[in-house]
Amino acid sequence: MEANHSKYGFFEWLAILIVVFAATSLYFYSSEETQSESHLTALSGTIELSTRDSMDSFGLQDFKTGAMANLNLTSFPVVVKDCRNCNAEITGVTLQGEIIITELYDMDDRKGRVEGELNFTHLIYQSSTDYIDQERIIFNWNAGDVGSSWELILNHNPPRWLPSLSENANFIETSLGIESRSGPELLIKTPEDGVKLIQACLPDSFLCKSNAPDAVLIATFDEAVSPIAIAEPTYWIEQDISTLSSSSQDFSLIDGIITTEFLLANNNAYMLANTAAIEQASTYQLTSNVSSLSPLSAWFSAVGLTTFEIKLHGSVVVKIQTESHDFYNILNTNGELVVGLVA
Repeated sequence: MEANHSKYGFFEWLAILIVVFAATSLYFYSSEETQSESHLTALSGTIELSTRDSMDSFGLQDFKTGAMANLNLTSFPVVVKDCRNCNAEITGVTLQGEIIITELYDMDDRKGRVEGELNFTHLIYQSSTDYIDQERIIFNWNAGDVGSSWELILNHNPPRWLPSLSENANFIETSLGIESRSGPELLIKTPEDGVKLIQACLPDSFLCKSNAPDAVLIATFDEAVSPIAIAEPTYWIEQDISTLSSSSQDFSLIDGIITTEFLLANNNAYMLANTAAIEQASTYQLTSNVSSLSPLSAWFSAVGLTTFEIKLHGSVVVKIQTESHDFYNILNTNGELVVGLVA
């Protein structure tokens, strides 16, 4: 069954993770400062996958909407040490643990169940305290034959400013708790110290209300801990594709997020190092009226997280295919990588 994706459908899985990270004081660990604030350490609860895109994000394209995702997750800060070619500090956060999906019905109404492991890492490259040069988002959901895996790179040139975070612009404090002013409804309550109750709606879940939400989660907080050292991420490298004929390809994965105009001759592209040989490539002119995409920015600012912003300023869109992966690039007029996605 082909999914009917909304403009933000590609980021539906991100909506789930935003709920998961809800109410943390500051997303990124800084080794230069001593942090006394409490940080998210564990999260449990349920999310009703009420939209087509939320089901597809877990690789459940052949099942009806309405399944229940039961979460039992932990969160911890991470840092990349001993990076040979890094000009910036690389820090971030990892969320991992078990997700059990129940109330799962296929198109013939046969009931099933899926158990899997989620691993999500968001890294930032900071050359100075208040500026981000690059972001890396790594998402992996593994449940045997059912799964989903992505990696996204965002290059910021000039560097992205990381301002002081505030929830005031997007949320309002009420007698019930902190509620969103607009967009998908979200309500945060604090029943006791170190615990927050999060009730939230997924994007495009039009009948959902915060008093009858898609997600009900309990977040547990504790004192900040030292970050765990992780391996340096794989580099993205430039490839000469000028000898490959540019041909039409399927862009359904990112359809609705960006708009292309006409096919161009291939010139260059970017992909992860140590990847199989390129089998097919195509280059398209990027529609000039696009600017940036900030899915669920209210959710991020409400919980003190850095808004997830994808700048779509660029000249061309390139897709290259290998035996096992599809790579998508947005390149600027100088042929430099602005956004890279591998799936």
